[in-house]
Amino acid sequence: MKTTGIVRRIDELGRVVIPKEIRRTMHLKEGEEMEVFVAPDNSLVLKKYSAVKELADFAQGYADIVHNTTGINCLICDLDNFVAAASEKTSYLNKRISKTLENILTGRKSAYLKGDNTINLLADESKSYKDMAVSPILVGGDVLGGVVMVSANGSGESSVKIAEIVSGFLARQI
Repeated sequence: MKTTGIVRRIDELGRVVIPKEIRRTMHLKEGEEMEVFVAPDNSLVLKKYSAVKELADFAQGYADIVHNTTGINCLICDLDNFVAAASEKTSYLNKRISKTLENILTGRKSAYLKGDNTINLLADESKSYKDMAVSPILVGGDVLGGVVMVSANGSGESSVKIAEIVSGFLARQI
């Protein structure tokens, strides 16, 4: 672990404030869930909680089935990273999603993007696709992640329906 040199007091309700600089660098937002662990040396460890990441193995199997059935690459992400990828796994798994993709997901609507309207999926990606479908994973009104169907050959608007089926099914598992 790295030391920051920052010291905080516990208030009368047992709360500790995470400094703004750390929240910004770790992309922590107000209301975001944190998981609390006790390390063997009795130190407390806070970790961003991702319900979608908890389903990573299940999501991977689902993405593989969709890909095997349709031939379209199915990617599943939380609001930070990709947790499942049917093909090009090394290109996407555990890589940070782009800000543009995050904005589409938090818009709470499915989207079909084609031609020049396709976006970079990763923050450092310059790969182009003929078309893509994006559908947010919504649970209790909150966006927890999304499903992205991408194709170099073009898959048509039916891929949006497939992405919505996958995202709806995963939402029911959470």
